[in-house]
Amino acid sequence: MVFSAYPFLLVFLPLTLVGFYALRAAGRRRMSVNFLLAASFVFYGAWSLPHLALLIASILANYCCGRYAASSAPKERRRLAMLAGVVGNLGLVFWFKYLDFAGSNLAALAGADWTFRNIVLPLGISFFTFQQIAYLVDCYRTRDGERRFRDYALFVTFFPQLIAGPIVHHRYARPQFAALASERLNADWIPYGLMIFAMGLAKKTLIADPIARAIDPLWAAAATGDPLGAAAAWTAMVGYTLQIYFDFSGYCDMAIGLGLMVGVRLPVNFNSPYRAKSIIDFWRRWHMTLSAFLRDYVYIPLGGNKGGAFFRLRNIFLTMLIGGVWHGAAWTFVIWGAIHASLITLNHAARLWLPELDRWRGPAADAVKRAALLGAVMIAWVYFRADGVSAAHAVLRGLIAPAAGYAPDPYVLALMAFGAALALFAPNSLEVAGYVEAPERPIPREGAHGARMLRPTPMAAAATAILLAAGLAVAWRPAVFIYFNF
Repeated sequence: MVFSAYPFLLVFLPLTLVGFYALRAAGRRRMSVNFLLAASFVFYGAWSLPHLALLIASILANYCCGRYAASSAPKERRRLAMLAGVVGNLGLVFWFKYLDFAGSNLAALAGADWTFRNIVLPLGISFFTFQQIAYLVDCYRTRDGERRFRDYALFVTFFPQLIAGPIVHHRYARPQFAALASERLNADWIPYGLMIFAMGLAKKTLIADPIARAIDPLWAAAATGDPLGAAAAWTAMVGYTLQIYFDFSGYCDMAIGLGLMVGVRLPVNFNSPYRAKSIIDFWRRWHMTLSAFLRDYVYIPLGGNKGGAFFRLRNIFLTMLIGGVWHGAAWTFVIWGAIHASLITLNHAARLWLPELDRWRGPAADAVKRAALLGAVMIAWVYFRADGVSAAHAVLRGLIAPAAGYAPDPYVLALMAFGAALALFAPNSLEVAGYVEAPERPIPREGAHGARMLRPTPMAAAATAILLAAGLAVAWRPAVFIYFNF
């Protein structure tokens, strides 16, 4: 089920909320948590029952490894339990996500005619395995594992974040799930969550999906080798830059809204990345929980800042390259990761050896920095979206080709202009809503935007109703979220 599709919006979500709150109204708070876990299993099982069995097996194995890694056993045995779980998770991801890619490239190098079957990728496998890897490492480091299997299973499968994140730390989710079983929920969270969900639904169905339908034929043409003119290439590149922004931003809003509807605050995962002034700042705003995971469980184990500038920059490059490969098993993702790894490494090197660049400030400087960053990010998105390296190069060549042969739809151009204005200049939805994932971590205020808390008012209710109605009106042709593929 996709968050923006009728089966989810009109069947699964209403039934889940009714069942959850009916049990709580009857004083069965613990049972309501069990119901939420069952609903999360149903949500995943609706995609694939065999993959649901795989998910359950993964949860059982990681729960056992985590219990032992957090036990009073000798340190070496606890470490072995942690490593066994980590290797098992990585092996699972490699088998389903990277085996075909690795095998086909090895066959090409060997000049062999090996046949590899196309393995169906379980939805969300990169997210639920990485989340459990973080859990296992934390169990070993802190000896503070989850004792209740139900709460651990819900931590992994909680349906608002199961498929595409955010990647949630156990120490963040644990007290919230414990509170669900024992404390009364704040009734204001339901309309508040619905408001944020409605904004995310509108981003997905009214901006991201229409742009996708307009530019997909251009990317398909590039994949077949058809030459693109400048108008087509620029429309494809800028269109995808906006599509992925509103697709992922919309998903993140919807996930947070769904969490609030059942009394759980999920971490902020998206904070206006196209307003960044450097690639370092960009990755503090785009997929923020993945960036934190890579920092804590890849960059620091590689050595982090230790060993001097060379090793620090090497570790930064390798971490970002791994982050690129995490997104998919294709050379396009390797190149995309290498571009971002190079940019962020150069950014850190400039801060070390050219500190005067950071002192170049003011409106003109900010405009130049944002324009340069956005240009680099857009070029990188070409590799991220393209069906192959040759298709990416066809689009890039088209950027400087004659413009004849394609005339963009005026409606699509207007929609892209509107989306660009929102992404670059408007306060984001969480700033509008004043959402904070925890009291000690408010969203940073930016310039005149600030945080505009929309308390339950008739105006807020009307705006929510309009956004929901508009989103529902076009939800008959839903498209899967881009990050569902990872």
